[in-house]
Amino acid sequence: MIKVMKKNQLISLAILAMKYSVYQILIITLFTCAASAEIVSAQGVLDKKISLKADQQEIKTVIARLEELADVKFVYSAKSISSGRKVSVNAVRQKLGDVLKTYLKPYDVEYKIIKDRILLYSTQNDDKDRIVPNPFITAAEEIVSGKVTDSKGNPLPGVTVVIKGTTKGITTDENGSYSLKVNNTGSYTVNFSFIGYISKEIPAENNGSNKIINITLSEDALQLEGVVVTGGGNPKKKLESSVAITSISNKDITARAPLNSTDLLKAIPGLTVESTGGDGPGNVWVRGFPQQGGYIFLGIQEDGLPLLPTGFNTNPSIDQYYKTDLTIQNIEAIRGGNASILQANTPGAVINNISYSGADKAYGQFKFTTGLSQGLYRADANTGGKISDHVKFNIGGFYRTDKGVVDPGYSPANRGGQIKGNMTFNFDNGKGFVRVFGKYLNDRVQFLLTSYYPYDGTGKPTKYGSYDMVSQSISPINTQWNYTDPAGTAHSFDLADGIHTKLGSGGFQFNYLTDGGWQIVNNFRYQNTHTASNYSTPNGIAARSTATTYYYLDGSVAPASASNQIITAASNAQLNKDQQIVDYLDFKKQVKNHSLALGLGIHQYNRDDLRYAFRTQTEYKENPQILVLAAGAPGRTPQTKTTVIGDTRTLSAYGTDEIKISESFRLDIGARIDNQHVEGRRPFYAFNADGSPNYTAASSPTIAGYTDYNITATNWAASIGTNYKIASTSSMFARITRAYNAPNIGDYNATAYNPDNIKKRPVYLAELGYKYAKNRLAIFASGSYSAIKNASLAINVPTTSSGLQALIAFGSTRTWSAEYEISYKILNPLSLRLTGTIQDSKYTDYTASTRTNSAVLAQLGDKVYSFTGNRTERVPVFNTELSASYDYKKANIFLSANYVGSRFTSPSDSYKLPVYVVMRGGAGYNFTKQIAARFWVDNLTNARVLTEGDVRGDQFRDFSAIPTGTLMIGRTLLQRTFWASLAYSF
Repeated sequence: MIKVMKKNQLISLAILAMKYSVYQILIITLFTCAASAEIVSAQGVLDKKISLKADQQEIKTVIARLEELADVKFVYSAKSISSGRKVSVNAVRQKLGDVLKTYLKPYDVEYKIIKDRILLYSTQNDDKDRIVPNPFITAAEEIVSGKVTDSKGNPLPGVTVVIKGTTKGITTDENGSYSLKVNNTGSYTVNFSFIGYISKEIPAENNGSNKIINITLSEDALQLEGVVVTGGGNPKKKLESSVAITSISNKDITARAPLNSTDLLKAIPGLTVESTGGDGPGNVWVRGFPQQGGYIFLGIQEDGLPLLPTGFNTNPSIDQYYKTDLTIQNIEAIRGGNASILQANTPGAVINNISYSGADKAYGQFKFTTGLSQGLYRADANTGGKISDHVKFNIGGFYRTDKGVVDPGYSPANRGGQIKGNMTFNFDNGKGFVRVFGKYLNDRVQFLLTSYYPYDGTGKPTKYGSYDMVSQSISPINTQWNYTDPAGTAHSFDLADGIHTKLGSGGFQFNYLTDGGWQIVNNFRYQNTHTASNYSTPNGIAARSTATTYYYLDGSVAPASASNQIITAASNAQLNKDQQIVDYLDFKKQVKNHSLALGLGIHQYNRDDLRYAFRTQTEYKENPQILVLAAGAPGRTPQTKTTVIGDTRTLSAYGTDEIKISESFRLDIGARIDNQHVEGRRPFYAFNADGSPNYTAASSPTIAGYTDYNITATNWAASIGTNYKIASTSSMFARITRAYNAPNIGDYNATAYNPDNIKKRPVYLAELGYKYAKNRLAIFASGSYSAIKNASLAINVPTTSSGLQALIAFGSTRTWSAEYEISYKILNPLSLRLTGTIQDSKYTDYTASTRTNSAVLAQLGDKVYSFTGNRTERVPVFNTELSASYDYKKANIFLSANYVGSRFTSPSDSYKLPVYVVMRGGAGYNFTKQIAARFWVDNLTNARVLTEGDVRGDQFRDFSAIPTGTLMIGRTLLQRTFWASLAYSF
């Protein structure tokens, strides 16, 4: 029997090795790079040499350190092995197997290998149980046995089975089977637990007869029993943390099939997400904080390092710096107070995209996707494995081309991709590793902006003649133009280039454990980005006079009719460049009941932007042409030239301490201080009579000169949180925070810069939450309060004579909100998930004066607008999503409905947009374990509703006086689209 088993293992290993070679050839062809690997059995991990020094540390703490050093996963029951007991370890370059025997065996803890995990179990006899039997009762003895499977009926090896309240336990074998002797008298409870699944408890009665208990474990959709890795401190279970956090697994990403990076954020409570710009810039509001768009209060990270300093609007847009593909293993979204400790100037939330980084076994996936309704062709690939005992790698990326959800009149609308990889070198002494990584992104996307529709007060887009803003584009098909600015610089622009991002980055992570128990982690990245942004923004519309002759650019006469309209728009051409160096140096150590983490950071952000805006007039129809008043006249008139030239250096110091007061109660405190130094050149456009710069002059095509500036500011954040573990399956947490929102280089660069307007912007947050995971149910729920003072709220105003101008304003808000995530498996194949946010966000102080800009003053007159007491614009009171997933044998069906409540288009609260529901659905089928197909549809019911109005003008309008049928600006949900994919995994 043993010989047969060994023979089968050798055959399987040989097949795996041959299969891996085939995949390696495919990767060489796809990525034109070589990598080799050898497969070793799981037993080989016991031969890894490690060094570890621990003085009277809990067994579970030692196990966690061994997991990091040996890059292996342990599975055990904390009660069964009494993991709270303390042990001292002094191992120097010892094999992992010897360490386990030397330091754990004396505590009656043994191990065995099952697949790629090490199972720890207790060898204590019945009389060593910590529960003392009653001497007057004779204990009946029985055997509990059975099998543990997942929702699809697959066996689950490594599941911990424990008699609750005792140290009696065992783990399931390769077939998911277990057998456990019970001598408890009367009733008892059997607890089943496994990483990635919700624990389950089964009550039983000891009557002296053997029992068979077969159970099915449900996946932990909220991953409450998973470990948080983002940020400082030692990794801990989400159930034990005092943080509001949402995890999005690779499986979740596959099920949701996001159309773009922003779209995926809709799965996170507390965020209000608009992704109707297509693959172009998206907008994300966090807990009601006010903004006109972009990612002002949200920090985006890739493997723990920020991709862009937090605080920018749509240009540059952070969602163009990262793309979601198969290289992403998991996403952690940390909301609320703790985010302000993790990243500078980030009071709202931190989204950390965590990449695959290799493993002992070879793995990979190739996926081909087609957009059945928009001509999409996309290829994704990712693979990783082991090159040697000390070297692991991962490499992947994507390439795609498509016509766009809305056809802009040229093709392709979106084209490009990225390649991304890392390689990990483990030290021979087993005390750490060095990981090098790099990424090259070259991607061009269509930016869907606002269009015109006949106003009827319903907030829904209606057609104008044959034009439908939902499915048609008013971006001119005369996409190319040349321009030589007054400084003599010649440019060629093309709207067909869209937002074209070229990004290259590289860096390393150093992770080392000293003999003194300090873990040192240094994470460094250099990044260079060039973005050419070309897009058309409508600014006005008027009926065409039949008495005026218009010409096309080819000199022919443009035909006219009584219903014709002419759109005045801005063709925007921007050349953005930035270079970034970011480095985080962290020190972590467990000192008795304290988990200490101290860190230093630097983020150097050098930016050089050149931006032009040109005035155009076009027809009002799908794919219009540019109109001119004289044959041969240029189609685009230069309106403004602006620059953002400057460097920002942020030096940071931060620290956290998680204090384990008892087994149930934890307290954690954190603080951060950031010193921001900004220097650059601020443009101005005219001189006063005395020859001094006129900083109130409106922007024009000619920059009169520059003013050098050099500013330093220091801000701080502090947070304190607590977690109380009510039981092994539930906990409560609370947190209070004082954070900040700092000005960015755009604020300092403004022509009308006034130092009196750069006020301190403190942020105050408080939250109270509950977490629960047991049997088929997982719950996260929290209530929070958020407030910000003096937020920068510059309002863009279209002027007749000077184009788009900024009206400087500041505002303060407060928000009460409730967030929830609920996962429930009704039946083995059917799972439900409900997520959402209820929030009440209002301005407590907000006024804007036209005197801050002379061009706006000339157009609107001398006025002061007050929005105090109004609701924050574009933030719904109620935003929730209900999704269902049904697994049956090899098939899967996914369906979700996202309800978005009413919201106002502007802070004047003058125009309310209606409630809407957008649905998406998908179906997948696994032909084999390796081959799977999937079909899905976005906006299943083809809902038609506005997602925003005229953000530049609605606050200055009285909608009660606007006649029905008046052409207004708005942006809508993307129309229904169909997609299909075929994936091959190994």
